[in-house]
Amino acid sequence: MPPLRLTSILQATLPKLSATSWAVVSTLACRNGRALPPNQVAQWVGLNTRFQLARALRRDGLPPLERLADWTRVVHWVLETESTGASLRRMARRERLDPAVAYRLVRRATGLRWSDVRRAGLAAALQRLRDLCTPRIFGARPTIRDPRLDAEVVARSVVPRTLAQSPAMRGHPRGILATRLRIDGCPNDVAFSGDGLAWVTRGHAAAVDCVQLDPLCSLGHLRTGSVPTRIALGSDGSRAYITTQFADAVDILDLASHRHSASLPVPGNAHAVALAPDGRLLYVTTNADRLCAATIRDRHLIASVPIPNSCIDLELHPSGNQLYVPVWQAGVILEVDPRSLRTIRRFDVGGAVQSVAVSRDGLMLYVANEGGWLDAINLGEGRRVAALDLGMPAVDVALSPDMTVLYVTLTAVGKVAIVDRPSLTLTTILDTGGAPRRVGFDRSGRAALIANEAGWVDLVR
Repeated sequence: MPPLRLTSILQATLPKLSATSWAVVSTLACRNGRALPPNQVAQWVGLNTRFQLARALRRDGLPPLERLADWTRVVHWVLETESTGASLRRMARRERLDPAVAYRLVRRATGLRWSDVRRAGLAAALQRLRDLCTPRIFGARPTIRDPRLDAEVVARSVVPRTLAQSPAMRGHPRGILATRLRIDGCPNDVAFSGDGLAWVTRGHAAAVDCVQLDPLCSLGHLRTGSVPTRIALGSDGSRAYITTQFADAVDILDLASHRHSASLPVPGNAHAVALAPDGRLLYVTTNADRLCAATIRDRHLIASVPIPNSCIDLELHPSGNQLYVPVWQAGVILEVDPRSLRTIRRFDVGGAVQSVAVSRDGLMLYVANEGGWLDAINLGEGRRVAALDLGMPAVDVALSPDMTVLYVTLTAVGKVAIVDRPSLTLTTILDTGGAPRRVGFDRSGRAALIANEAGWVDLVR
């Protein structure tokens, strides 16, 4: 998630940009101007090469990537020095940058010494940046992302779309790491459709992969907007709703026809998404500190309320009558009425709330906390009834379909904790390595797929 103040200032300063160019600006702002290799930036925003990236910036009248990155960093430094009074030398050392290099970067970008830039202030720096941007070329062709599957995998990705029969009995995995599948582009979230296929978001590749479990392999991918993060599937598995952060939208994919169907614009970078049980409304949180409700049919926002510091998670009660919104830094979970978006109750658990899961019977709420523990809240009584000290920051919590075990990702240490739900005791630690992020269970519950930001997914049997 880009720092909101920096991205807001750049958005107000720069001319109207295409979705691709704005994604590039957001990528740079996310790193406070520290540039990535051009080919990597192109991959993040859904382009194939650095040459396509250069053409996209040029069409929107923006300077080349390296100079745009330098200017983003200068604006960040001016913001920082005006907010805190920090010197450029101090900021450079904090970023592990030679101060002499920082001074030369300012001179290269602006043509002025740092002392002159600081004295002139933020408004003057933004005006100089605006002057660098030329009007968009009339008649230039906009960058269009290809919503179709790659040609080489289309044939392999055509699979029967009939829903599998519901298993007679739901279960849970035995807790054994069975197979690993390499998927580049920072896999983040996993969701299973009714036909047993898994869909995996790739945050740094502007794509979502279709994964088959037996044997574990990728059947191809669909292009999305920039930085796809969370995914929700319709009840029939024919549509996917994906938050694309740097596109400020929720992408709607038609999985049956393998195409990008539509986009639903939202105010700010889209974080979490949840679909109403009747499939008519979509709930989205954004980094503009908003919780939004939108109609799916006409893609229209019908309500929006302020929710400060909401994180990348959102959970609906099985009844559809309550919506649970973690408020990250406040250590609070809000229980919200989905119809009015009015807060009904709040649960103060402390720490830094990352993710929540509601039991299928609607009686319990489980909370993964970056402070290093897992909470169990009895929703009927409205209070915390148990807590498990994990000793490491917890990021995601997922409950098996039979409500027997909880999987908790410990991203910072490359592990996944398996917790016995009834007793809330730790039973197993899976050493996945990398940075495990989100966990999804198939419909039977006997297999789990773990998305790992280091570049793979793990199948647990």
